[in-house]
Amino acid sequence: MKSKYEDLKFSVDQLRFMLKRDGLEPEQISALEDAEIELIRLGRKPNPSRREIFRVVRKVTEAIVKNFVS
Repeated sequence: MKSKYEDLKFSVDQLRFMLKRDGLEPEQISALEDAEIELIRLGRKPNPSRREIFRVVRKVTEAIVKNFVS
């Protein structure tokens, strides 16, 4: 049976992996760290609203885009 937080843990681990890459700009590092914090906060909420979930998804997406488009 899949753990309730398995997908969340995977996402946080991937953000941490991205943070370890060489050559990141300070803005990219900050965006990834903020996204990681938001994911962790989301995981701690017992019943997040759809609005909260979508806000965090947007934050994570923006962080990833900043790292691959820049």
